[in-house]
Amino acid sequence: MKVILPCAGYGTRLDKEISNGLPKHLLPVCGQPVLEYTLMQLDAMSEVDKVYLVTNEVFYKNFDEYLSTSRFGNKVVLVNNRSTSNENRLGTIGDITSIIVGGRFSDDVMVILADNLYDFRLDEALDTFRSFTPRIPLVVSYDMNDIEKVRKLGVLVHDEKKIILEFEEKPENPRSTLASTGIYIFPRNMLHRFTEYSNLSNGNLIGLDRMGDFIKWLVDSGKVVTHVYSSEKYKWLDIGTRETYEEAQRIWANKPT
Repeated sequence: MKVILPCAGYGTRLDKEISNGLPKHLLPVCGQPVLEYTLMQLDAMSEVDKVYLVTNEVFYKNFDEYLSTSRFGNKVVLVNNRSTSNENRLGTIGDITSIIVGGRFSDDVMVILADNLYDFRLDEALDTFRSFTPRIPLVVSYDMNDIEKVRKLGVLVHDEKKIILEFEEKPENPRSTLASTGIYIFPRNMLHRFTEYSNLSNGNLIGLDRMGDFIKWLVDSGKVVTHVYSSEKYKWLDIGTRETYEEAQRIWANKPT
């Protein structure tokens, strides 16, 4: 299995005094960069043989320096998409598509938006993915149990077999409290859908940047399944604002070692 970590955003939601010139993926939480928590999990998964981390011209050096000293660096291929600002970025879908097309993958692919922090095990979601024959795309979701919080996220509704019936980005009136975590698994025979979607977007940056729009398109045109993690048992946070970053510091500082 290959893993793609799209890390080429410019952190426009995060206060500059918090980021201090770093990409949010490298901000420390309890002494470790946010990204490190994901790499630790991937390193423990025997199925994962290569990780592609996509960044931009501005943050390439930061990631390069981090990976040169990280114990997980030998498993990661660092890719520079050459964008220099928020205005000429390729977008999340654009970055993923470029790796898939360039790599000519014959493996299933996991995509992780690595500015998220979570304590659930990814291999549980992988088991769900493998339980379907034929395999279909999977969205890892998290039950927020909070209608107000879920309004700011991608929200999904599923049936009794965990097949996603609806997916909506930042709905005004959410029909569930299940939020997409920014973690996805795609079977090898479905990777062409990235290129198909990119061609349909015709260079529109908004269409190429929001992973949720791509997932909604997949849901509307075929089967997509979800694996749900409960907030009663696990923690998950999108590190995008000062508030969520400070919340992550508090939660992880109090977690048992």
